[in-house]
Amino acid sequence: MNTRRAVILAFLVAAGILLQILESFVPVVMLVPGYKIGLANIAGLFALYTYGPKDMMIVTVCRIFLAGLLTGSLFSVGFMLSVSGAILALLAMTLAKRSGLFSIYGVSVAGAAAHSVGQVLAVTAIYQQYFMQMFLPVLLALSIVSGLLIALVSERLLKRMKHTLARSQGRRL
Repeated sequence: MNTRRAVILAFLVAAGILLQILESFVPVVMLVPGYKIGLANIAGLFALYTYGPKDMMIVTVCRIFLAGLLTGSLFSVGFMLSVSGAILALLAMTLAKRSGLFSIYGVSVAGAAAHSVGQVLAVTAIYQQYFMQMFLPVLLALSIVSGLLIALVSERLLKRMKHTLARSQGRRL
């Protein structure tokens, strides 16, 4: 990995942590407890479309662990829910992008939906409360909105950064 790429990935991790922490201060009044839009996922989606699945995984995993460490929630239930959702989201986004069937919007929605499924499975396993699965249809509907919003921001960011990224990767446009 070259230095520029490492610096950009580190910046994405830092931006993701900042977005995650800022979003935790914004109360979202929803029918589903703990629902967040997932603004920090902009960093992971950006990494996926800039460098690929491996770098998306690096950005996402580093962001989750470092944010957990910074907020004092490392290995808490919230942290475990985040990790379980991220594992499925990373897998879904990688498969969706590799299939070539989806735009950035479809990839993002697939990731958001998989994240919701992962969190519901984890909360069910941790608390042995199967009623939490009743929230899944609402979470999946909200995932469509979240995924589209994250994709919109990521797509615009990618377009604005096109020239800078091409130079940092040694490519011509």
